[in-house]
Amino acid sequence: MLRMQLICIKYERARLSMLDLFKEDPTLIYEIRQGIERESLRTLPNGNSSLAPHSKEMGSKLTHAYLTTDYSENLLEFITRVHSTTKSVLIDLEQTHAFAQGKIKGEFFWSNSMPCILPPDDEIPIADYGSSNVGKLKSLYRMGLGHRYGRTMQSIAGVHYNFSLSDNFWVLLKNQEKCEESLRDFKDKKYFHLMRNFHRYRWVLMYLFGASPLVDESFLTGKSHQLKKFSNRTLYTEEGTSLRMGGLGYTSSAQEQIKISYNEIDQYISALEKARLETYPPYEKIDEKKDNTRSQLNSNIIQIDNEFYSTIRPKNIAYSSESALKAIHERGVQYIEVRLLDVDPFTPLGISSETIHFMHLFLLWCLAKDSAPLDAGDCDESTYNFDQTVLRGRAKNLELKKEGKSILLADYLSDILAQIDLFAGAIKKVEPFYDIALDKQLRKLKDQDALPSQKLLNEVAGKSFIDYHLDLSRGYVDSYQITPEQKILFNKYTEETLNEQMRIEAEDNIDFDTFLKQYFDSIRINDLKV
Repeated sequence: MLRMQLICIKYERARLSMLDLFKEDPTLIYEIRQGIERESLRTLPNGNSSLAPHSKEMGSKLTHAYLTTDYSENLLEFITRVHSTTKSVLIDLEQTHAFAQGKIKGEFFWSNSMPCILPPDDEIPIADYGSSNVGKLKSLYRMGLGHRYGRTMQSIAGVHYNFSLSDNFWVLLKNQEKCEESLRDFKDKKYFHLMRNFHRYRWVLMYLFGASPLVDESFLTGKSHQLKKFSNRTLYTEEGTSLRMGGLGYTSSAQEQIKISYNEIDQYISALEKARLETYPPYEKIDEKKDNTRSQLNSNIIQIDNEFYSTIRPKNIAYSSESALKAIHERGVQYIEVRLLDVDPFTPLGISSETIHFMHLFLLWCLAKDSAPLDAGDCDESTYNFDQTVLRGRAKNLELKKEGKSILLADYLSDILAQIDLFAGAIKKVEPFYDIALDKQLRKLKDQDALPSQKLLNEVAGKSFIDYHLDLSRGYVDSYQITPEQKILFNKYTEETLNEQMRIEAEDNIDFDTFLKQYFDSIRINDLKV
């Protein structure tokens, strides 16, 4: 009993020190560092997915740092640099959109997470990264994903939001808490503190920002589902907020057995490394080699650690031939990647400034709030709340769980938004746009029609999912702006990426099987018990 009291006192002191820090200096909000990765299918004017290969005029998919492909040739990924302001990160994202739009004449960026009209599953073209060994590895990994989950599922798009705080912030917080551990250990501990609370309250983001309640009927071909007819060619979830995060989206029965832990960094790394090394019988049935052609990287639960489908990840920038998991093992957590945001169809870039500003406050609140270790009961409750919000978030009088007891979603959310508002008090005086972002979320609590999921249903009524989003996507084409100077730099960099790919291909001097063995040897984390 005494030990539990001491633990509670420790968490309370941590919470108060964070609040005090922002009360004393609310300009610490400027210590946020952020980046965005937005995915989008290329679509034709008839609503079909483009089958044209990724244009070389956009550069090399293999080496371009800001414009590449995700799963398929057709699934673009726009990646920003790291920015300290929301204005600059959105300008960066817009200019990349503008550059790419100029290279795909007659095609648009699809404006929803759920896809436009796709070809049959086996005809969706997997991204081709060229003839180099590293390019073959990237393509083969995607081939394996297609065998495991289907290419159609891999064509669902999302927005990933990368968040970190400067070392200046961490030093100030470390001193405030009178912590004697190293800065790296302190940051690792605090980022995992944040991620535990993110898991507890991630349902909030799905309620406020879920924006994929509809899908074209072609997506469901050959799938069992419980969706209802909405309009021409369109099916929908009657009460849900996000098909992308539900059973039709990024889920995996194989990965359910991964006992991931967000309590300690070493526990997290060990669990993922174990999954990366452990074979999975159903995947063994996928021929590793068929007619001397590999079908996947391996038959393990996850081929590489990036295959783990989580709503948030700790990250560090990986070096060449280094896995994301080994990067955080070697150098600790550099930033976190929030992976559950749907593409916002009501904004040309898939994410708005108000959403980003609320993300700032939500993630800082997760960092400031008490965050005891997650036990099995906590995880079950967190998963229940998340799943209920995804599947039934718009249901009247929906009840979630809070510390084992039932509570109305509206009451729970009202309490959380009040806590975030209180935390943001001093910050809002420095930057009023945080007040605007919070007000927008409060309106969603009071008026369900303000929810993106409900707003989309209201606006698509009488139309089809495809026709409505075609109109949106077509309308966004002329909204993307790029300066002449930036366009020149993009074109120059595009040429450099193509030359870099040619250099990599020319310097390969070993066969692919040997390369693959060396790669897996190099990323193995040998000093862990797995």
